[in-house]
Amino acid sequence: MSAPTPPNFDAIARPYRWMEYLTFGGSLQRCRTHFLPQLTESRRALVFGDGDGRFLAALLAANPALHADAVDSSPAMLRLLEQRAHAPTRLRTHLAGALANTPDRTCDLVATHFFLDCLTTGEIAVLCECITPHLAPNARWVISDFRIPSGPMRWPARILVRLLYLAFRIFTGLPVTHLPDHSAALDAAGFVRVAQHHSLAGVLTAELWEYTPAMQLPPQRPKTPPIDDPVPDPEPASPSLPGPDPGVFHHDPAPACPDDSTPPQK
Repeated sequence: MSAPTPPNFDAIARPYRWMEYLTFGGSLQRCRTHFLPQLTESRRALVFGDGDGRFLAALLAANPALHADAVDSSPAMLRLLEQRAHAPTRLRTHLAGALANTPDRTCDLVATHFFLDCLTTGEIAVLCECITPHLAPNARWVISDFRIPSGPMRWPARILVRLLYLAFRIFTGLPVTHLPDHSAALDAAGFVRVAQHHSLAGVLTAELWEYTPAMQLPPQRPKTPPIDDPVPDPEPASPSLPGPDPGVFHHDPAPACPDDSTPPQK
C-alpha cells in the first residue's frame, strides 16, 4: 500500500494572510501573540508550521537574544517566513515535515500556532517523543488553535471547524478531518498547562505549557533476604507449678515449742 500524499500548502502561501483576515479579521494573530510577553526570556525556539512567519517575526522582534529554528514542509511558506522575519543570523529554516525533523540543539521554547490541528492525536504524541529529548528543563510550549466550546457556541463551532477542514482538504489535500486531543498527548509527554486564554466566543484557544517530566528517583539498593540470627531467643519462662518447686530450697518454719509455764495435763 502506497503512503498517503502529504498535504501541499504552497498554493495558499501568498493568499493565506488575506484569506485569514477576510475570515477572522485579526483574531488569529491576536491569539498567536497573546503570550508573547511571557516569552522574552527564551533563548532557543523550535517553531513548527508558522506559515508566512507573522508570529516568528513578532517573537524575534520582541526578544533580540532569541535564536530560532523554523520547520515547515512548504518551500513557499518558508520563503515568506524568511522575508518577513528578516533575521538571517538568528533564524535557521528546515524544509521537512514535523515528524521527520530531529532537532540538533537544545531548545527552551516550542511554538505551534494553528498547526497541531493538521495532525492526529497519535501524530502529536510522536512529535512529543521526537522533541522532548532536546528540550531544556522547564521548556515552554506555546499553542494557538481552534476548539469546540461548550454552551450555545458548540454547534456553530462544529460547523465552522468542519467547513475549515473541508476547505483545506480541497486546497491542500489535508487528510485530517477533526480536531485532535493535543492536551492528552502533551499531558502524557510530561507537559503541564500553566496558562490558557479563550477568544472569539471560545472558538480560539491560546495555551502555554511547561515541560516538567517526572523526577527520576535514584537507584535503589537491592533488598537482601533476612539473615537467621545464630543466637537463639531467650528460653521461655517455666510454667508455674501447683506446689513448691523441688529444685528450690524452701525454709520451713520450726514447730512452736510448748510453754514451760503450762502444767502438764494429766
